Amino acid sequence: MFSKILVPLDGSLLAERALEPALALGRKYGGQVTLLRVPVPEPVFIPSMDGYAAYGASLAEQVRDGERKDADDYLSAIKKAHEEGDPPLRTQVVAGDVAEVILDTAAADKIDLIVMSTHGYSGITRWVLGSVTEKALAHAPCPVLVIRSSQPIRKIMIPLDGSELAESALAPGLEAATRLGCSVTLLRAVDELNRFERAQLGLGGQDLANRLQDGMMTEAEYYLCKLIESKPQAGLDIQRVALLGSAAHRVLEYAEKNEFDLIVMATHGRTGLARWVYGSVTEKVLHSAHCSMLVIRPAKHKLN
Repeated sequence: MFSKILVPLDGSLLAERALEPALALGRKYGGQVTLLRVPVPEPVFIPSMDGYAAYGASLAEQVRDGERKDADDYLSAIKKAHEEGDPPLRTQVVAGDVAEVILDTAAADKIDLIVMSTHGYSGITRWVLGSVTEKALAHAPCPVLVIRSSQPIRKIMIPLDGSELAESALAPGLEAATRLGCSVTLLRAVDELNRFERAQLGLGGQDLANRLQDGMMTEAEYYLCKLIESKPQAGLDIQRVALLGSAAHRVLEYAEKNEFDLIVMATHGRTGLARWVYGSVTEKVLHSAHCSMLVIRPAKHKLN
């Protein structure tokens, strides 16, 4: 599933936090990791007066050549430092818009996973969540692993809402857990009945509402139990948790309290009138969680 992994780097230590998780995911499975550097040139003043234009253009070209050489040297040094390890590394230096180069490379090379830090700084160059990473999350043709910490990934949470779309995060999440040797928790949040819904139940509604709420929780627990039974994973520790409350709040609260290292979610899922959309639950978790996230984009035919 993660045979070809792409790691965009900008030359900073923060961006390099994505390297070890990428290598760990590709290790021992015949995978390949591509290190990508997109040189972002410093602005060069090119005089327009007669006699200076040619010199200015030549200077700009020299600067670009120097930046490309620096990028090549940087990636070569990283490759050399890991040449005794597994998986094999390849390097690419491509000029252009950072986000577009990442997306184009992922599509052209049929990349299975992009692994990148939430941000990196290199001089005045910035890759920030809301910029390069956000564009990759929105448009990548493959899953994107957003790294927020240099700590190893040991505990994974996969939130589910009962829909096929949300379940598209299950296989990649379990695959990541198997490769990294992690424990996995499947979590389902059940919305509480609001006052209006309770009022619709009429006389004696309080007792009926409580029974209905208990039934919803039982159904959620049964769903997670059957899901685990249908996805047997040898040697993988899989736990299940059903919680009462809004999805985003419960996911964030449970992840923080239990110190999860990675949350795996699809960009959106639908169950009846309930919706997890990128721009809703997944986005809230993405922007508020302190741990890393693996964001899965379901196949286009599943989004229709």
